[in-house]
Amino acid sequence: MTRNKEQFRAVVLAALMVMSVFAGTIAFTGTAAADASAIDLGAGDGNSVSVEAGSSATIDSASVSDSDGTPEQFTLWVDVNGDGFLNDSEPNETVNNGAPASFTDFDVSSLSTGTYNVSAAETTNAPSSSIEANETVEDQLTVTKAAAPVLQSAVHFDNSTNNTAEVELAFDENVTVQTLNVSKVDGNTNLVTGFEVDNGRVVATLGQAYTEDLEVTYKVTDESGNTYAKNKTADVEFAAVTTNVGDSDDAYKGSTVAVVSNNTSTDVEITGTADDNSFFRSGSTGDNSKVYVFDTENRDVGEYEVVFDGDEMQNATIEIRELGLSVSVDDLTVTNDDDSTIEGTVSANAGDRPVTVELVDADDDTVETIGATLTGQAEYDYTFNASDLDAGNYTVVATDNQSGVTAESSSIVVEKAGTGQADFAEGIVTEERGDIANITVELQNTDTATLKIGSSDVGFVSNVTVVDDDGDGMVNVSFNTYAASGLSGSLSDTQAETLYSVGEDDEIDSAEIDSDNSVDALLDAGEYDLEVQTGTDSDSDDAQGVGTLVLEERNTSSLQSWTAPSNAEIENKGDVYAAINNGNITQDDEIAFGDLSVHQLEASGLAGALDAQDADNTTAAFFALNGSAYSLTVEQTEAGANRDPFMLELGNSSATVISDAENDTYFVVFDSDEVNTTGRDLADDDGLTANFTVSDDSPIGTDEEQSVEDSYELVEAEHTLDDVTVAAAADQTVAGESNVAPGTEINLRVRSDGDTQPSFLKTATAYVTENGTYEAVFDFSEQSANDTFTVTVRGGVADSITADGTVSAADNDSETSTEVSETVTATEAPEETATATEEPADTATATEEPEETATATEAPADSETETETSTPGFGAVVAVTALLAAALLAVRRD
Repeated sequence: MTRNKEQFRAVVLAALMVMSVFAGTIAFTGTAAADASAIDLGAGDGNSVSVEAGSSATIDSASVSDSDGTPEQFTLWVDVNGDGFLNDSEPNETVNNGAPASFTDFDVSSLSTGTYNVSAAETTNAPSSSIEANETVEDQLTVTKAAAPVLQSAVHFDNSTNNTAEVELAFDENVTVQTLNVSKVDGNTNLVTGFEVDNGRVVATLGQAYTEDLEVTYKVTDESGNTYAKNKTADVEFAAVTTNVGDSDDAYKGSTVAVVSNNTSTDVEITGTADDNSFFRSGSTGDNSKVYVFDTENRDVGEYEVVFDGDEMQNATIEIRELGLSVSVDDLTVTNDDDSTIEGTVSANAGDRPVTVELVDADDDTVETIGATLTGQAEYDYTFNASDLDAGNYTVVATDNQSGVTAESSSIVVEKAGTGQADFAEGIVTEERGDIANITVELQNTDTATLKIGSSDVGFVSNVTVVDDDGDGMVNVSFNTYAASGLSGSLSDTQAETLYSVGEDDEIDSAEIDSDNSVDALLDAGEYDLEVQTGTDSDSDDAQGVGTLVLEERNTSSLQSWTAPSNAEIENKGDVYAAINNGNITQDDEIAFGDLSVHQLEASGLAGALDAQDADNTTAAFFALNGSAYSLTVEQTEAGANRDPFMLELGNSSATVISDAENDTYFVVFDSDEVNTTGRDLADDDGLTANFTVSDDSPIGTDEEQSVEDSYELVEAEHTLDDVTVAAAADQTVAGESNVAPGTEINLRVRSDGDTQPSFLKTATAYVTENGTYEAVFDFSEQSANDTFTVTVRGGVADSITADGTVSAADNDSETSTEVSETVTATEAPEETATATEEPADTATATEEPEETATATEAPADSETETETSTPGFGAVVAVTALLAAALLAVRRD
């Protein structure tokens, strides 16, 4: 019985175990539990997603939904082999109590590139060895090849908000920086002073803004650890102008403008505001960038509005202007001879801008390059060496570095250099000893020549090498015949420039005097050989041009006295000759005290000595030699009893010397009222004698003493004007005389006096003529007969004077309007008679007697007479008298 019970128990236990296993199977596969019903890997239920392969490859966010929303345990796996079951090698993750279940950073780093199914199942009590999918999505996961970050843009601009120069690098994903180097294209210096990283935006700070081409070398890593095998390099775009929100900026056409937003991924709209400008552009700064690049090259000149993110309150304006860049060439035809150059000017509408100037050949290849900056005047003068160029056509191209605007010159023809030639413009050059000989050298196919003066036969030899810098084919060489004395051997720059000189656009390369053929005194009169040839050699056998320098004895010719108004501006020889031509400098033997005295000296052989002086100007040089090379004195003509004649103290502070050395003429000018004397003060009525003497032992070379002189008298300056009568009409002339210098400005004022009503005031300006007269025209048409007035005359160094005047009735048939109320007597030569005849009622006669007396008689006092005459402003008697007086004045002045 006991045995049967034990057997029964065993059978029951076995049955229970079978039922337990069966019940467990029902619990897993039956409908009572929730199944996985949907899979979302972050792109939506069933939508495909992509990840990059690599050690950091993950699915950021995935979820599994169940069938009834009851929290359970769910497992998500990548079904690598596609059998629908979870295998140990397949990426998987389990989440408890999910409804739905959320999976974060699902690790798929073990997967290689390819496309995979993704499965999920509810696995609350499921054995891990036999999990079968409730839900499988085919081809939901794509694993791509690992990719490093991509650089989307690199822009260099001047950030005006913080006054820093920056380079913005925008990558397509978040990065960390391993290497960052910004440099010039042709350099290797890292210009970066610091940088910041904001997700995928990297901003490098530079020490300054660079307009030349820059490049960036970088190596960055994304969040998946993807990077590059080696550093990468990219060009950096330069934006010459930066525009921020709220700015109003100018940009020259062709410039790139950095439109900078406050945020990344900002929409940008740019619109032309002019009625005829239809430009519109809508864009974006892009991911991880705050910069939108606006290229103005093909845009119209005018104003453009920038709107950020569609917000009219977030805007800016850009005014596009023309830069006006241009290139000129001085000479469109040059040779490729030694030292030949191509020169010209780059100009624009704006200065202080960096430019690149290139010489380009016919194949568009750059031959030479100059980096430059336009001056404040918006110009740059360029020079290219043409000596090594092949014959052909070339152009000069200028590029504004900031805008990229270019300008091209006209075509330049470079010709093959011919054989150099040098010759003289004149075969014979004649000059006086001590003067400066002008020798013109003509050049062809060269810019360098050597001139030889003299020979061993005359005991003097000198060589000078000159350079035609301005390329005009000639060099004017001035040889100072005075300065050769005492020089020998190779000359210093100072010595060479004293002995020789050339024009401002040419230069002296070197000079020498043969030590065996040098002089210690002034060069003798005689003939000196001239030879010239190209280059720097002076070998006589190779001379290409020959000529002769003839030196004649010097001469002291004359000294003449002239006068000029006290306020005359006489500073150079042009002023002197202009004043002589217009009568403002005149010869005279009577000079009004206070006017300018002008002594005209004609003497050769002075120019060399004056030029050789270490003086600031001709005046200083002239008086430095006064007393040694020559003597100029102005002294009292007659001193009187028991007195020595005084002398004028002429020098740098009291006189001015103006040179016309080409014509061997010198003008010594001084104010007679301001010069000091060695005795009493100078005054009117003093007679003066000017003397210029060159002694026989003078260093300027004279065999015997030469002396010239001229005398004149200082007279009291005065104006004269007799009482006048004018008609009540227009164009009435008031005339008088003056002994001040011709050309002196005289002011006449006519003012009513007495009971004249209405009162009047009239003014006019006149100038003293060479005949010592002056006249001015007034309008008396508004005045009445018997009106009285006063005429005041002032001007120059003379005291002012006054004269009375009366208005007479107008006579429509007469143009004569001024009468003299006094009797004038003039003395004439014998047997000359001047007669003026009028109507019987008014007769005026001038009769000449053998005693040289002429008398003019007026009409009776109670007779009113107007006389028609060819001398405006005077009656017939006065006209005759004026003519006689003028003749006498001419005799007196002669």
